[in-house]
Amino acid sequence: MAVTIAEICDAVETTLSTGTGIVRHQSYDELTEGINAGDLPLLQVYFESLGIDPEGRTDRSAFKGGLRYKPITIHADVYVSQLAHIGQGNKALVDMVDTLIDKIETQNEKPYFGEADIKAFGVAIQRAVVKYASADYLMARFTFIIWVY
Repeated sequence: MAVTIAEICDAVETTLSTGTGIVRHQSYDELTEGINAGDLPLLQVYFESLGIDPEGRTDRSAFKGGLRYKPITIHADVYVSQLAHIGQGNKALVDMVDTLIDKIETQNEKPYFGEADIKAFGVAIQRAVVKYASADYLMARFTFIIWVY
């Protein structure tokens, strides 16, 4: 794999961090133990998992050329507010998700996230309430599946 997991995390973080309203952003090696109120909305990007597909050389893989596909799961968590006023928090969350979807949709041609070795990607987004350093936060998790080969 020519591109490293660290480079992929940094590339996703750099792209999403330009979203309007992001106050602080952290890549996998900059994560903090707590969240200061002045740091919200906070973006954190980190590695979750990696798969390596078998090379396989069958009659069904003639055009594959013996490549090993590597789907890499990267999480981008966006903490919007400490849980207090659910309506206000949900509005801020929806606005931030819309902003970040706009950033993701700019990645419509290669190189995706500025990395030539990223061949394709997909994303799923979930709303959540999570405990972080003994406080409850409203957040959205962007789960990227990034394909390299």
